Amino acid sequence: MAPWGLIGQAQVAVVSEETYNWSRPCEVHVVTLKAVDINVTVRGFVARVEASLTYHNATTNALELEFRMPVDEGAAVYKFEAVIDGRKISAKCMEKKKAEQIYKDAVQSGHTAVLAREDALTADVFHLALGNLPEGSQAELQLSMMMELKVKTDGAVSFTLPTVLNPRYCPLDISPSQHTESVAQTGNPETVIVSEAYTFGIKAKVRGGHIIARVTSHHDSLNVKLSDDSMSAEVTQDSGGFKPDHDWSMLIYYANPYKTHIIRESGERAGTGLMKDDLVMVNLHPEFPEESYSHRNEILFVVDRSGSMEGDCIQSACATLLLFLKSLPTGCYFNVISFGSTYSLLFPDGSQEYTEETLKKALELHGTIKADMGGTEILQPIKHVYSTPPKPGYARQIILLTDGQVFNVDQVKELVSCHAHETRVFAVGIGNGASTALVYGLARAGRGRAEMVYQQDKLQLKVMGLVRSMLQESAQDVKISFEVDPPGGIKLIPKNPPIIFGGQHLIMYVRVPTSTEVKNITVSGIVGCAEFKNCYNGSDIVTIHDEEKTLHRLAARAQINEWQIANEEDVAEDMITLSLATGVVCRWTALVGVDLDMKPVGHNPETTEFTSMVSRDLCLGASLNFETLSLRRKPLSLGVSFRSMADTVDEVDTGKEAESEKEHYPVDYGKNLMAVVSLQKFDGSWTLEDVVKVTSLPHSLLAGATTYKNETSWATSVVLAFLEMKYSAEKDEWGLLANKARMFIARCGDDVEVLMEAARKVLAEN
Repeated sequence: MAPWGLIGQAQVAVVSEETYNWSRPCEVHVVTLKAVDINVTVRGFVARVEASLTYHNATTNALELEFRMPVDEGAAVYKFEAVIDGRKISAKCMEKKKAEQIYKDAVQSGHTAVLAREDALTADVFHLALGNLPEGSQAELQLSMMMELKVKTDGAVSFTLPTVLNPRYCPLDISPSQHTESVAQTGNPETVIVSEAYTFGIKAKVRGGHIIARVTSHHDSLNVKLSDDSMSAEVTQDSGGFKPDHDWSMLIYYANPYKTHIIRESGERAGTGLMKDDLVMVNLHPEFPEESYSHRNEILFVVDRSGSMEGDCIQSACATLLLFLKSLPTGCYFNVISFGSTYSLLFPDGSQEYTEETLKKALELHGTIKADMGGTEILQPIKHVYSTPPKPGYARQIILLTDGQVFNVDQVKELVSCHAHETRVFAVGIGNGASTALVYGLARAGRGRAEMVYQQDKLQLKVMGLVRSMLQESAQDVKISFEVDPPGGIKLIPKNPPIIFGGQHLIMYVRVPTSTEVKNITVSGIVGCAEFKNCYNGSDIVTIHDEEKTLHRLAARAQINEWQIANEEDVAEDMITLSLATGVVCRWTALVGVDLDMKPVGHNPETTEFTSMVSRDLCLGASLNFETLSLRRKPLSLGVSFRSMADTVDEVDTGKEAESEKEHYPVDYGKNLMAVVSLQKFDGSWTLEDVVKVTSLPHSLLAGATTYKNETSWATSVVLAFLEMKYSAEKDEWGLLANKARMFIARCGDDVEVLMEAARKVLAEN
């Protein structure tokens, strides 16, 4: 199924004044998208985004327009404005039902109005409505939000602007009322006809007291102008322009991204609640003792094999599964669960001990994996996992690999949260348009960690980083303490300490009275049998004054996200109170504004719900000039559920069918990391025959190159030296299996470093 571009799904209908039902006969309307302008300001580890979309109503009727826009799940959306023929309508945050009623009454009375609200089923889709756009008028919609930016596995600070909203699978048990409010497909949408070019401009400024090493992108060619002191950068899209068939991304490499960075933002003296006090954002990378890694794990690799994974996604999933299987430590238990419309287990009777025989069965499955299991019913396989208790004495871990194209996010998060005390969940979202609400939400609910992958060849790197975190024992008795003067008044937001992983970027928010001085911050706890304690000096705090109150609003969003998975009673009232105080929209609130100065344009405006839809051919083909939206009205049946991917598999381009029947990896072992990995044995070793395949050196040369106690340990040393020489940049991907290989050499009685040095010499001389 094809992804939809900048905003989402396209449907058109007429809403009657009395019932808001789809009722009138089919017509065609044209709303011209004139320009898209995105301005991004990055300061350290936060970003402020201002998105502007300009449309023109070329019809002779007043129209009601509704837009579907993807946003990052963690984004704090706080401002929505519309400028119509020079007049500005500013929206105000209100309780959701009240805001919807104000909007409905305004539109029915002929006034122009705007409404922004979070989708009923997922936090990473926003609905933006503009009622009564006058004939011949131009409207500029402006949406503002803040986002956290975290240091990724490769050291980059990653900013991603969601511009693709994929079709999402919606299970049949989702109610019709939720269906119609969410971005669910209700049949075959009409094709969007495009004819005029529009401008798509993206500008970014990078500031914030960090030396910038470089700024780049996985997909797009950027123009980057660094200041002379490398403390700031101006970034624009190159002259080729941006084609919104993928999410726009920017990777910022600071000279020292792992340095502790603490910012104190002054509050609003006339504000209420959270906005009144100062807000401290703490960015740090806590260190754990080495003995915190455990081999007593039950690891469940849950892989999405739905039809939407077809192509690069499933190929990357296969490569990742191979790395995963080869990197498992001896003594653990494991299983592989494939899912689509149904699910299947590698070991139906439950997880098995990691042995040579069970690894062989897993590799046989690996060789047959395809994206051939239909829709994305993620809830059922997760339920199956929780239907049996963890193995006594073993920590159960789930690592989920998915493109996240589902709508029942809350159902899955609630289930995961209920079992977080016994099972941790780690998640990887693959590809453009993957649901950040699902991926980050599940990791947060399951007290794990998540990664989004937008460039497929980085998948292995990020998954292996998650595996390292997964092998760490859970941090217990975590305490965040503050030395302050005068004592008291400090509040952590959210109130529960965050999940901590050694070496990973940790962000905390602290509410501090304006007159209070923070002298020291201490993070401590227990991992396994070892204690850890990290202390940070309050003198390093940098105080800033930001009119937009970026840190305050990000803290509010963090608290809202925590409440949404806490399953606490009466949490809705607390969420509404915080949302209204900060302006940050949650599921119970909305932004609404009415233009009362303009003369009413008349009753019963024709209603157009539209977005920029990208066809499959456009996404895979040349230019993407989807500029004028020509949309056809069609009836909507409220009882129709989202189509299963099983119903659409035949529509997928099968041009790669022949390719899928080929071997997974080329025979040239020396030029393919995954081929080298595939040769490794269960115990972590390689044989001399394997070395010949990898290095192309003759067997006789290798056998007589040095003295050793065990020929296999020598061969293993040569492969490790080859990996160091050939694939040093990918060390994070093969590091765990290298540790396994080193342990094998040590068990054979050979000196690891002596053999490694001899192996390096042989490779250097030949």
